[in-house]
Amino acid sequence: MKDLEAAMRAALQARGLAAPEAPQSSTPMTQAEWGGALSAPPDPASYQINVPKGFDRDDALEAKARQWFHRAGLPQGAVSGIVDAYCRSLCGEEGGADAGSRTEAELRQEWGPDYPRKIAAVQALIDKCGGAEEMGHLLSGTGLGNDAWLIRTLAAIAEMQPQTGGSR
Repeated sequence: MKDLEAAMRAALQARGLAAPEAPQSSTPMTQAEWGGALSAPPDPASYQINVPKGFDRDDALEAKARQWFHRAGLPQGAVSGIVDAYCRSLCGEEGGADAGSRTEAELRQEWGPDYPRKIAAVQALIDKCGGAEEMGHLLSGTGLGNDAWLIRTLAAIAEMQPQTGGSR
């Protein structure tokens, strides 16, 4: 851990940035804490869904989304990112007519020959959520299905779950 910390400090200093001081009371996370950070909460109601101030909440959609997230085994951090991306897409902050093509090109370049496998793993994870048809309409209707961050995140989660075809 000290080697990683030293390397991070050196990288920041090389860029002319000051490294923050680590709190003296910090303790390393245990294996159980790491596992908890990467797993779904105990039940769908435990997900925290925070939206920007003034954003109109859709209670029915939130209830469905909590079920989808839980069935897919998504951790809270991924859910928070998905909710942020959803809110951005509804506010028109991203996208455009060619967003799907740009995202596909970006991911094909990044993933190379693994692109078809990773996309299949994302699709399997979405199918695992249930309500795939309704979710498909939501992803395409909001443009969220073209969000590269979301696709990368779902691919990473799928790869941690061997049953969705992620492991090589």
